[in-house]
Amino acid sequence: MECPPTGPPRDGGDDSARLRRGALAASVLDDIPMEPRADGIAVGQYWNDRGSWVTVSFGQLADAVRGADPESSTGRLRLRDWMRARAALTSGLLPEDRRLVPLALPVDHPVHPGGGWAYEQVRGGVLDVGPALRLLTVDDEIVVPLSSGVLDAAEVDLRPAWSAVRAHCDAMAALAVARLVRDDKAVLTPVGGCDVLTLLASATLRGHLASSDGTGMRAVAVPMRRRGWFDLARIDPPFVLAAAHATSAEERGVDRPLLVTQDEVAVVAAVIDVAAMARRALADPAAHRSGGRDVLYL
Repeated sequence: MECPPTGPPRDGGDDSARLRRGALAASVLDDIPMEPRADGIAVGQYWNDRGSWVTVSFGQLADAVRGADPESSTGRLRLRDWMRARAALTSGLLPEDRRLVPLALPVDHPVHPGGGWAYEQVRGGVLDVGPALRLLTVDDEIVVPLSSGVLDAAEVDLRPAWSAVRAHCDAMAALAVARLVRDDKAVLTPVGGCDVLTLLASATLRGHLASSDGTGMRAVAVPMRRRGWFDLARIDPPFVLAAAHATSAEERGVDRPLLVTQDEVAVVAAVIDVAAMARRALADPAAHRSGGRDVLYL
């Protein structure tokens, strides 16, 4: 479950070779049409449509994984998203394109594209909000962040379209509120291409959650990006930590409960660390009571 380190490369080998291997790993594991080139790679949306493929330099790939080893899991995820986005933007992007959606990510999340991506930050310092592209695959729907680097490479400026994209978040949050009222359940799920963290970036949902508790504040658990709970009287805080670390790094949310008000999303203090929780879960109460003797022969 532990993510590989995201620091500098582990050895002094050729950076271009490392980037090439990272891109190949993303291509193989995530089925992204790609071909290595002497000065970078060529990437596209479809294997049988090489005429629409675009060339990506090693410099652009290095920018995509800045701060992460391209051969680590974090590096592969960032390369994967960059390559998918670049291929999808081959034909350009109109401001009214319905594939455009907002995306909120924790500032330290593995798929966070880094500096320049976020157009907003939710007060509280937990969530950055930036543009993303909603893509359909054979098996699922995926949302890919549009980093500043990939937008520059595709010569796309999304600033004029951001207000409309942001309005989509508020509209989906209003729909989420209507569903919560209708179903009377304490479970948050994605709506219209906006995952739970993204819905929490809207004051519409935050206001509903905070006011419905009668205190102006609500504790919310979002250990994975596609699921959240706000009836925490029935959820043990260590469950949030365990659920987060049992979820793949790319789908992980926040491993501690969130405190949500109308205006902000903050994270509560750590309840327990993973190692301590594992020790408690695996401890043998009988052996502890016996003073360390072999309980098999008591």
